Amino acid sequence: MKKFALALSVLLCVWGVNSLYASTASAEEKQREDYTFGEIEKTLIDYLDENGYNLEIGTPEFNDFVTEQMNTDKDEKLANREDYQLICAYFAEYLYRLSVFESDSTDTENDAEDLPVDEDFNMDEFENTTLGEMKEEIEEEEQKNEEENSQIFTTMSTNTLNLSNARAYAKKYYANYNPNYPRYSNDCTNFVSQILQAGGRRQVVKQTTASLVSDNKYWFIRSLPSYKWSRSASWTVVPDLYSHLTRTQGAYSSTSKSNIIKNAKSGDVIQFKKSGADRYTHSMWIYEKTSTDLKLAGHTNNYWNRSFNAVTGYKTYRIVKM
Repeated sequence: MKKFALALSVLLCVWGVNSLYASTASAEEKQREDYTFGEIEKTLIDYLDENGYNLEIGTPEFNDFVTEQMNTDKDEKLANREDYQLICAYFAEYLYRLSVFESDSTDTENDAEDLPVDEDFNMDEFENTTLGEMKEEIEEEEQKNEEENSQIFTTMSTNTLNLSNARAYAKKYYANYNPNYPRYSNDCTNFVSQILQAGGRRQVVKQTTASLVSDNKYWFIRSLPSYKWSRSASWTVVPDLYSHLTRTQGAYSSTSKSNIIKNAKSGDVIQFKKSGADRYTHSMWIYEKTSTDLKLAGHTNNYWNRSFNAVTGYKTYRIVKM
C-alpha cells in the first residue's frame, strides 16, 4: 500500500510539472500572438533611432533595410535581440503588403534606375491587428488556396522549361535589370517570373486592366501606355506566385536543407520563410543542382549562382517542381 501511495505521488508530481510546463508554453505562445503590429513597429522605430539609423517607414531606404535584414541578418545586434522573431513577423508582413502595394501601382517606371518612392505606404491599417489575428488570416488564405487548387489541379509534366534559355536570361539580367519590365523594392518574384517566361512558361492573361488582378489562376504582365502596367499579383508577390504555380505543379516544403536539396532539381522555384515569420518572403530560381548544393539565381540580393548552403537566417523552405 505504501508503494502504491508513493507511485501515485510521483505520478501526480510528474503530471503537475507537465501541466505547469504546458501552461507556461501556452502562455508564452499567447503572449507572442497578442503583440500588435503597432507595438512591434514602435519597438523597431525606437531601436533604429537609438542606433543612429535615419530611416522613415515606407521610403526606399527603409524598404532596402528590411529586405537586406531579412535576407542576410546584416544588423547582427538587431538579429541577436530576444524579440527579433517578433520583428521578423512584422518585416514579413511589411514586405508582403509592400509587394501588393507596388504591384497595384500602375505608374511604376520601367527604368531600373528609378525605383518607385513609397512614402505613402505604411502599416497603419494593421496597427491594432495582433500577430495571432494575422496568422489566422494567413492560414485561412492558404487553406482556401489549397482547397481550390486540389479541386482543379491538373498535373503539368516537369522538365518542360528550356533550361538553357532560362539560365541565359538569369545570367544576363541578375545584375543588369531588364528595362522591359518594371522594377520593385522587393523584386525577387518579379525576376523569377521573368526567368520562367524566358524558359518557355506561357503567361495566363486576363483582359488587360489598370487594376491589379488578384485571382491567382492568372499569371501575366503587360505594358500599357505611359509606363503603366497590367499585371497579376502572382507575377510579383511571393505567396501568390506559389498559389498560381501549384495549380499545375507539385510542391515540397521542409526545414531541412538536405531534404530540400534531395527533392529539388534544376529549374525549380524555391521560396524562403524566416524564423518567427508567418509568411514566405523571398523567391529564387534554381539555376543548377549539384550532389550537395543548389545554385540559385535571384534579385534582392542579386545572384545567378548563389549557394543554397550559404544562405542563412531562414527556417523553412519550399520548392515548386517545374
